[in-house]
Amino acid sequence: MAETTTSPTPSVTPTASATPAPEPEPSGPAFVAPTDCAALTGPTLAAEFAAKNIVLFDSTIGGGIYTDAGGHGPLQTGGDPFYCLYGQDMVDLSSFQLEVQPLSESEHEGVIAVLDTAGLVKTVDGDAVTFTQVGDDRGTPTLIQVLRPDSWMTAWSAFGGDRQVALLNGYLAEMTIQTYVG
Repeated sequence: MAETTTSPTPSVTPTASATPAPEPEPSGPAFVAPTDCAALTGPTLAAEFAAKNIVLFDSTIGGGIYTDAGGHGPLQTGGDPFYCLYGQDMVDLSSFQLEVQPLSESEHEGVIAVLDTAGLVKTVDGDAVTFTQVGDDRGTPTLIQVLRPDSWMTAWSAFGGDRQVALLNGYLAEMTIQTYVG
């Protein structure tokens, strides 16, 4: 009788599965451009505006009570700004505009260079560079421009002065909350 030999069954040794490299943690909230005025201002400003009878006059996408009047548009030059023009209907010097757009690194540097020559007051707070024109109650508007590495926000008011600067800075702070997600 012939002896049969059996080959040992090869054993499979489990190997440690390669674990994927962890995703890098986001460095903070990311800018998300709004698609309508509600996304730009959020519920807090919407409630404040309603309480003060402030209405939308015009915006990038229309929808305001004066969209057919013409003459409105973005204050920021270049890029693709999104704006919302508000005010109290039939109240002189009540209009104000809020505006925002994303920026690339090179666009950011270019805007900073241009605004540096505009005669505005410049302040730096962390990664935010702010340019302000206080304006007055005799026809010089308030203008505040805030640049971060990835965005450009503007607030403008037909009526100027320190009170308007404080008010618009509050609007800009709320816009920041609404447009930086994460």
